Amino acid sequence: MAIILNETEQAKQLLKLGEVGPKPTSTLFLLAKYYRQKENLDKEQAVSRLTRFMEQNYKGFQPVLWADTIEDICKKAVRYPLREISHVPVTGPELDRISQLPNRKYQKLAFTILCHAKLHNMISANNNSWANVKINDVYQSARVSVRQKQEKFLCLNDLERFGYLSFSDQNDNLNLKVNMIAPDAPPALTVSDFRELGYEYLNYLGEGSFVRCTKCGRLIKKKSKRDYSTKYCADCAKEIKNEQNKRYYRHKTCLADGCTLTKIQTGTTPATLLPKTNSGKA
Repeated sequence: MAIILNETEQAKQLLKLGEVGPKPTSTLFLLAKYYRQKENLDKEQAVSRLTRFMEQNYKGFQPVLWADTIEDICKKAVRYPLREISHVPVTGPELDRISQLPNRKYQKLAFTILCHAKLHNMISANNNSWANVKINDVYQSARVSVRQKQEKFLCLNDLERFGYLSFSDQNDNLNLKVNMIAPDAPPALTVSDFRELGYEYLNYLGEGSFVRCTKCGRLIKKKSKRDYSTKYCADCAKEIKNEQNKRYYRHKTCLADGCTLTKIQTGTTPATLLPKTNSGKA
């Protein structure tokens, strides 16, 4: 699950672009928090705004089926404060400690878990350096792949053996406690995006060629140093392609339905779409 540092700015962006995203309930909860806490709307007003947002931006939306969910979301939205964190600082001693690990795999994992622990320290003063994140999410954002599921825990066991992490004493608690935080040192790196923490670490080291998606800001790996064509991450590229296809088919349908003739008569059709005429004399 993607971690949003500044939920207020994210909510504004969603409203501006009209994006529901792959998880509509998460989007609705974020917007409900924004409406109730920033725009000071009451529950009924927030329900109305969310319903209108879905009607305008979610294909196939049926208000009756969503009514209870939206009302419940708007009721709970006041209990959870909007997160407004611009970045998470990582200090020089922390990066030095990570660099002492024997390989990049361990280093990317340690960096990723460190960032999550520091984020939760900023959210709660009583967090005590626990990284409250799922193991699968750690590996995904760290860009570390393993052949077998058991290997994930073997790597974490090694980090514990090296003294970087501690496990909970409770068998059903898979959270990790970080033992290498140095909060008093000045920051050497600031992290404002948690989607590609492994890439963020490699980019800091100067390994590989990276660029940020011009649409969403996600750090993406270029094909080579001379790759000047990569501008979008995979998700944004797919979204842009789908939008281009929609515009193409809308235009094609419009031509088939005679919209071009109407625009010609009103003088609104571009010259490139006008039918060619014979300018010679009959």
